[in-house]
Amino acid sequence: MIAMLIAVAAAMVVAHELAHVVTTLAFGGRFEGVVVKPVLAVGVKIRVDALSARQVAWTLIAAPLAEVLVVAAAWAIQPSAWRLWLMLLGVQWAMNWTPWPWFSTDGRRLWTLLHGDPMTSDEECDGASAS
Repeated sequence: MIAMLIAVAAAMVVAHELAHVVTTLAFGGRFEGVVVKPVLAVGVKIRVDALSARQVAWTLIAAPLAEVLVVAAAWAIQPSAWRLWLMLLGVQWAMNWTPWPWFSTDGRRLWTLLHGDPMTSDEECDGASAS
């Protein structure tokens, strides 16, 4: 079960980052690379200067929604562990949607966007920390 938990957590991170990239590219932004950060976190570097605030918001929102698909697949494969899958999703969302002042997250980016401070053109769209 531990191996499956690790696999699902890793799949959530990959799906999360791919959703950022695919959404950005679909709206006309650019993908510039993967960023590995301390404390087991990864993110993608994207260019969003050509995107509207609404498009940037959807770029941020798409990633956590992609994690739901991974958790749904895990639930279908191992339905008896549904509490574990929901806990994993809850921890991931709590870490990623909270606008931490010391650690850049999608929640922090969305918070600043909603308060009129758009992402600059070369900022990183932070991904999920591996939980």
